[in-house]
Amino acid sequence: MLSPPLAVAAAEAMPDPGRTPARRIVLLGLGSVLMGDDAFGPWALKQLAARWELPPEVELLDAGTPGPELGHYLLGLDGLVVLDTVRGGKTRGAGSRPGRVLAYRREEILKNLPAPRLSPHDPSLKDALLTADLAGDPPHEVLLVGVVPERVELGAGLSPAVRDAWNEVEDAVVGELRRLGIELTPRPVPAAPDVWWE
Repeated sequence: MLSPPLAVAAAEAMPDPGRTPARRIVLLGLGSVLMGDDAFGPWALKQLAARWELPPEVELLDAGTPGPELGHYLLGLDGLVVLDTVRGGKTRGAGSRPGRVLAYRREEILKNLPAPRLSPHDPSLKDALLTADLAGDPPHEVLLVGVVPERVELGAGLSPAVRDAWNEVEDAVVGELRRLGIELTPRPVPAAPDVWWE
């Protein structure tokens, strides 16, 4: 028999059948703040934090340029929204125009086999999702919101084309969070974004 303090602790640890379990949703920013437009993911997180009051179940995670451990960040999530730069496609044209916003669901990300990693700073979201699948606890909902970069080279600051994509990206992120049942409140007075690298 459990002693009274342990019995109370055990009872508190048991799920309440009438209570909805806590949800975990991560907004994941990927990219190097030292490589021009590649900083879009971390920059977008700073914009969101400055403009919106996010509830406790929504976490902002700046993963920078992660290695193979990225899959472990994704375990047990109810929702994942990834902010990153993306290639505009294999052909030149409107799809590859710098500043174009592209969105991909999990099925689209996983459609092709993972490409080989070319460097330690070449994280593969696809590899991370496959790792989470193999671990048996992948995110339930996944959305990648990407912007086609104009320049990815040493130097701080986003190009005007990528910066101008912000409103469309913000609408996509806020729309996805609302689709997942998250109530968002705009800050009455937006704070200055803490973009320390610019």
